[in-house]
Order: sequence, then structure tokens, then C-alpha cells
Amino acid sequence: MSPHHNNNGLDYTIVIKFIDGQTTPAESAQVLEWIQASPDNREQYYQIKDILDQQLAAQITAADGEARWQQVMARLSTGNAPAATKLQRVGSAGWLKYAAVILLLVLAGGITTYLLTARKATPQMVLVAPKPGVQIVLLPDSTRIWIKPGGSLQYQDVKDGGREVWLQGSAYFEVVKKAGEHGTHQPFTVHAPEMTVTVLGTSFTVNDDKDYSTVVVNTGMVKTNAFNSELLLHPGERAVIAEHHMNMDHVNPQLYAAWKDGDYKFENTTIDEIKELVRINYGYEVEILQPQKFRDTNINGRVLIETKAALCDVLAAMLEANVKKDGNKIIIQPK
Repeated sequence: MSPHHNNNGLDYTIVIKFIDGQTTPAESAQVLEWIQASPDNREQYYQIKDILDQQLAAQITAADGEARWQQVMARLSTGNAPAATKLQRVGSAGWLKYAAVILLLVLAGGITTYLLTARKATPQMVLVAPKPGVQIVLLPDSTRIWIKPGGSLQYQDVKDGGREVWLQGSAYFEVVKKAGEHGTHQPFTVHAPEMTVTVLGTSFTVNDDKDYSTVVVNTGMVKTNAFNSELLLHPGERAVIAEHHMNMDHVNPQLYAAWKDGDYKFENTTIDEIKELVRINYGYEVEILQPQKFRDTNINGRVLIETKAALCDVLAAMLEANVKKDGNKIIIQPK
């Protein structure tokens, strides 16, 4: 068996890419399926993550990295790992990470050996740094978080607690219910710059940008606190925090989380809603020329917007309009 693989047949390098936010949607789905397949797989996932977190904390330089890579290849060539020739260097930003983790997994007798000697007793704050693509984070309680490009997250890596995260930017959450002491459910709290969101088990989107902050509920119930005000939100409800006030309205929640996979399901969506979605989900300001022409426009159906580059083409087809991008602005006008 190649040293890239664990006992369940999943390529370790894909797990590492997943933790680093570099997997494709198909690879992410593969890793998530593997993680959820058994408690042992989940344990392995967090042990691999421990290695990466400690490696990041060590702040290894490029020169040190080159030396360690040579050590890895030398040890893999001694016969301890018959398939050593299959371990190849990857991109300059990630090859050391792959090599170091695989070396520990293969030559140190597996992850358990590493865990017994290297796991820290005191949990540390884990930083999920901003990346240009969508990142998927799996927390120790199996909660899944999709972080929008440019956003960051901090959480405490605690398996028996730590149901708090600190968010900068925007993210979609699928929170798992967790029983606490005496059978009570342990709340999950999201701290954002202008608000605090508390849930038990639900799915929702938190968006924080230069104009205003929002919380949109997909399932379950969410409590939002901001500026000494509190709102209880149900599916389809949105809290809007702006100018030191918090208000509630109703939206299609799926659309406000669709940036994570590009899968949009429109239901009588107006041109004004399209304008807001483009700004919130992609960061573009929208200018509509001759807006009266689109007054009665309602969009229905399902479309896939996989990249920002495809956005204008999709909008043009949906609205039967001319759509062009000019810097950070998208201009829509009738044909």
C-alpha cells in the first residue's frame, strides 16, 4: 500500500488538502464522507490536523523545509516504505506539509504514536487564515463551516467543549446538536464584529461586509444579539444589522448560501434581489440601466454559477439583458 493511504483507503494528501482549504468540491465530498463513515476516521482526521497545526505554529522557513524534505526522501528510500518513489513534491506552498505529515504517519507507526507523544494537553486557538477560495472546516463536534473567500475563523480545538467560534467575513454553518451535562444541549456561539449568534443545531449564513451584517436562517432557530437588541429567527428570516440597529425581514435563505457551491434555486426572484445577491455573494456593485424595463422581471429555476467569471454570462441569460463587468461594478441594461 502506498504511504499516501490510510487503512481505509483514503489518500492522506487529499485529507491534508481538505484541511488546508485546497480541495475541489468532489474531493471535499469524498473527505467528508470518509470522516462521517466511522469514529476512527474522525479521530484520524483530528490527529492529522494536530500535526498541521503544530507545523504551522513552528513557522518553518523555506531553508529548513528543504532540509526536512531531503530527510524525508532519505528515510523513505531506506526500505521502511517500499512505495517511497510514489511520494513526490507538490506545489511550493504545500510540499513540506505533505512530506512531514506522511513521514509521521508512515515511519512513526501511524497517527496514534504521534498523538501519544505530541498532543498538547492545553487546547490552543486554531486560526483558519483567509484564502482565495471557499474553505470547508470540520470542527471537533462535526459541525461544518464553509468560509467565504477572504474570510477567517478562530476556534478552540476542544473535543469535549469549545462550542464558540470567532468569525471575520462571511460563512455558512451546519451546526450539529451536542448534549451537555445533565442531558441539556450545549449551545454553539458565533462571535462576529457587530453581533453574536447562538444556536443549538441548525444551518444559517453569517455575512459581514462594509455595508451591513446579516444572519440568514436555513433550518432551526437562531438567536442574534446586536447593540443591546435580540431577535429569534426562524427559517427564511434574516436579521440585518446596520447603523447600530437590527431589523428583520424575509428572504430565500438558499440564495444567500449559494456562494459556497454556486448552486442557485430562484423562486420569483426580483431584479432588486439579484442586485443584492451579486453584491453580498460576490462583492460587486450593480448598476441597472433603464430599471423600469426590469420592473416585472421574476426569475425562476435552477442555475449553476461556478466562478465569478461565469457570473455575467449567467445573469445575461437569466435576465435576457446585456451584462458587462467594469472594474468592481456590473452593469445590466436591456437588449
